[in-house]
Amino acid sequence: MYRPIAYPTSDVDPRLENVRAKLMTLTRQIDDADWHGKLVTNAQRNEAKRLTNMIHKGELWLPKF
Repeated sequence: MYRPIAYPTSDVDPRLENVRAKLMTLTRQIDDADWHGKLVTNAQRNEAKRLTNMIHKGELWLPKF
């Protein structure tokens, strides 16, 4: 008996987050803070580096749990 998959593709699975979209949002936040002269923490910069490394490794989805 065929049983349909609840989430057939990764882009519609609510349990996963797109790494590239998260990186783009974080990069925009860092750039805006730099532009306005606000403090950007090392944690934010390290998270951007980590997400960039994930993309280079081919890891495109990040679990939310």
